[in-house]
Amino acid sequence: MTLNEALILSYIKRGIGYGYNILSHIRTSRSDEWVEISRAGLYKTLDKLDRAGYVTKTMEQDGNRPQKKMYRISEAGEKALADFIDKGFDFSYLMKNNLDSYLVTAVAASPDAGFLNEKLAKRIEAVEQHLQDLETEWPDDKDQYPFIVYALYQRRLEMLEQELKWLKWLSGHLDKLSGDVLHMTWSEAAD
Repeated sequence: MTLNEALILSYIKRGIGYGYNILSHIRTSRSDEWVEISRAGLYKTLDKLDRAGYVTKTMEQDGNRPQKKMYRISEAGEKALADFIDKGFDFSYLMKNNLDSYLVTAVAASPDAGFLNEKLAKRIEAVEQHLQDLETEWPDDKDQYPFIVYALYQRRLEMLEQELKWLKWLSGHLDKLSGDVLHMTWSEAAD
C-alpha cells in the first residue's frame, strides 16, 4: 500500500466517502504539502482501492442532483490500513519527507497520541542507530577523506542530529496528550 492509498483510506475510514470531499479534506488539512494528489489521481486510487476490496462503493442520490459515488472502508481495507500504519513504513529510511507523509497519514487514520508516539519511537531508534553507525563506521582519519565526501558526511550527521532533536521535541509533546490528535490545535496541544 502506498502513502496516498493509506491517506485516502484514512479519510474514508473517518466517514468522508465522497471523492470531492476527500480531496477537499486533504487540501484543508494541508496534507497535500506532503502527499501529492490530483483529482485524477484520487479517482484512480479510489478505483484501485475498490478493485483490491479495500473499499465498497455505492451510488447515492441527493435530491435532484446527479448520483455520486460514495466509498466506505471494508473490513479488508480496515486491516490493510492498520497493517500499513503499524508495519508498512520503513522507519530507518532516511528521507524526512517520507516520515512527514507517514505522520500525516497516521494522524488522518485517527491514532491516539500514544499510538503516534510509539511510531515516533521507532524513528528515534533508527536515527540514533544511524548516528551511532556514522560515528563508529568512519575511520578515525576522517580528515584524510576527499573534501566532498567529508562534507557530505558532515551534512548527514547534522541532518540526523537536527531530526533527532525535532523527533524528541514532538515526542515530548505527544507524551502529554491523549486522544485523537487530528483536530487538536497547536494551542490545545501546547497547554
